Amino acid sequence: MNAQDTRPPLFSTKLVIGLAVIALGLILTADSLRWYDAWHLLTWWPLVLAALGLARLVQDGPLSLRGHVWLCFSVAGFISQFGPWGLLERWWPIFLVWGGLIITLRAIFPQPKPERKSKDIPPSPSPAVSCDPETDSEQVKP
Repeated sequence: MNAQDTRPPLFSTKLVIGLAVIALGLILTADSLRWYDAWHLLTWWPLVLAALGLARLVQDGPLSLRGHVWLCFSVAGFISQFGPWGLLERWWPIFLVWGGLIITLRAIFPQPKPERKSKDIPPSPSPAVSCDPETDSEQVKP
């Protein structure tokens, strides 16, 4: 087995969450030291959800339901954060259409299930060999 095969992908949800926590810590530190007003950067919180969604799409494939759910929340966050007031209240059914489209495409084009990494289970012991000459099993010669 190649060492590259066992290495997890670089762009993953764990990476996005880790970087988001580091960025949040740095932003709040700069705010507490009065170097920068944190609320100017924290209004961009939907970017974290979009990154999570993209990471899921990269890991699980373009029809990943989890990836599209994260992207859906990201779009809703951008609309509520930066869009005109009332835009999300009028256009929320489009998210149902989006979800239905993804579910329909997944039904038409089934995605291969990712292989689950099983823990190394030792092989089961071989069946016992009998020394009784009356049985039909193999005999061990002295």
